[in-house]
Amino acid sequence: MRGYARKVGILLARLVDDAALLPPAREPMRTALPAYRTAAGHPLLGRFLCPASRLDELRRRLVPEDLIDLGIIADTGVEHLPTALETVRREPRVRLRSVEISPAPDADQARAAAVVIARLPADLPCLIEVRRMPGWRETLDRLAAARGRGVPLGAKLRTVGTGGDGADGRSNGVTEQPADGAAKRRADGAAANGRAGGEHGPSPAEVAAFVVACAERDLPFTCTAGLHRAVRHVDPATGLAHHGFLNIVVAACRARSGASGPGAVDDAVASTDAIALAEEAAGVDDAAARAARELFVAFGSCDIETPRSDLIKLGLAGEGTVT
Repeated sequence: MRGYARKVGILLARLVDDAALLPPAREPMRTALPAYRTAAGHPLLGRFLCPASRLDELRRRLVPEDLIDLGIIADTGVEHLPTALETVRREPRVRLRSVEISPAPDADQARAAAVVIARLPADLPCLIEVRRMPGWRETLDRLAAARGRGVPLGAKLRTVGTGGDGADGRSNGVTEQPADGAAKRRADGAAANGRAGGEHGPSPAEVAAFVVACAERDLPFTCTAGLHRAVRHVDPATGLAHHGFLNIVVAACRARSGASGPGAVDDAVASTDAIALAEEAAGVDDAAARAARELFVAFGSCDIETPRSDLIKLGLAGEGTVT
């Protein structure tokens, strides 16, 4: 990506995790791993996300030249995580970057998160899903407190739908009151302040509340699936609105700066003005870009070409211009 602007590069580098193995794509390993290999070195590309249940399959598909930045999806549960970690430690062709865990559904999700945290190795970078249900802020408090003790934790934000389509096959457990947010939300879904045809996930206000809550706690987060397109849009086939990853990048910048005024983060998440979002992203200085990316770490996408194509059209990936 020649011509990639340096400060925009900081803001977007390694933003896109390869989630081809996960829903909705569910690509076979024989195609997903070579595609990741081909994209290796691309400035946008982050981790290769692999369910713990498929690590042996991954190892069989590795070639001698591989050095894969790996994110494990703990679909077999925290109780079987030591086995997965041992598999990875024996494999020199992968570098473990993170583990993502969805705690078992519990009426008290802060308690469920605490149980997971207690069973984690103290030095393991881990992202814990926080569901959109009462008690989500208390769950973020638990994660932030552990992080303050030196445990490298972050939050996992899911922003679509309700029924068991999570990467680990568990129920998303999406029930909550207005204005709540949650941590690794599948990013499809939600009508922009009621302007779209329906909601299939959190509203912009809910996503913004989550971003602000994480910023207040200095707690990094990722998003999973759905954020394939840069800017919020309505799918004409379904009438449903889909969140944009550039919206959340800009929202993270505003949340970190604390200087944009009330409602600024909400406005960033809800915006459909591609030109304004691109211009704001291009104008972010290096220090602000680093701070924003320490907050919004990455999002999962079934492919890298769709996000890349959108950024090219917006003049943020070394090709194209904003007009």
